[in-house]
Order: sequence, then structure tokens, then C-alpha cells
Amino acid sequence: IVASISWQLVASAFPIAFLNNPATYILLRWCLFLESTGICAGAWVIASIHRQISGFQRDEVYIGTAESRSKMDMTDQSARINVGPGHIVKLPNFAESAPKSLQRLLKKDPSVGAYINSIADMENGAADAENVAAETENIAAKE
Repeated sequence: IVASISWQLVASAFPIAFLNNPATYILLRWCLFLESTGICAGAWVIASIHRQISGFQRDEVYIGTAESRSKMDMTDQSARINVGPGHIVKLPNFAESAPKSLQRLLKKDPSVGAYINSIADMENGAADAENVAAETENIAAKE
């Protein structure tokens, strides 16, 4: 911090002498060139490296295009989302307002509903972790 501020103080106290220095002029031109290339936008560089390491792909790969989502009846249902002042969001026992894909899964496999209910019970303090684990094992054994 001190090294950065000291140059700024010298430049503000003696601007003409500071800019007349050939080393300062060369350094300034080099910095302006680097800035004009956009390479100094560190967020772009870091994001590019992170994308390559993590193997991220475009959203269409994960959720599909708008056309494919509408064909599978996966449209957004923003009218069903009541959030804001005076609207309490329902948590885990939300089968009646769950996405259609989860509702189909609940009908197809009742153990999913039992698992969601056991998590809700655990969150509400009605069951401890051991009971939830036992219930989950019982459900798996029935299948």
C-alpha cells in the first residue's frame, strides 16, 4: 500500500517533473496498451480459466432450449410463486405446489414422498437423524 501511495503523492506534488521522466512515459504507454487490449479485465480471465477447469457448458446443455422445455411442459409457472411480504414460502412438504416433474415422481415412487416427509419431520424436530435413517432403510427394503 505504501509503495502505491508514495508514487501517487509524488505525481500529485510534481506532475510536470513526474510526467517528463522518460521511464514514467514508457511505463504509462505500456499500461495504456495493456488496458486497451482488455487483458486487464481480470474477471474475464479468471472466469475463462474457471470454465475450462470446471467443464462448464452453455445452459442449453443442462436445461434445454426454450422449445424443448415447452414440449416437455417445463415452462415457468411464475403465477404459482407467491413471494414477498405476507406470503410465506412452503417448505419441504410442498407436494401440492411442487413442479409437475416432482409430482409425477411422487406418484410413480411413493418412497420419494416418504423421504421428503422424513426430512421435513427432522427439520421440525419431530424426528431425529437416527429415526430418519431407519425409515429410509425400511422404505428401501420394501422396494
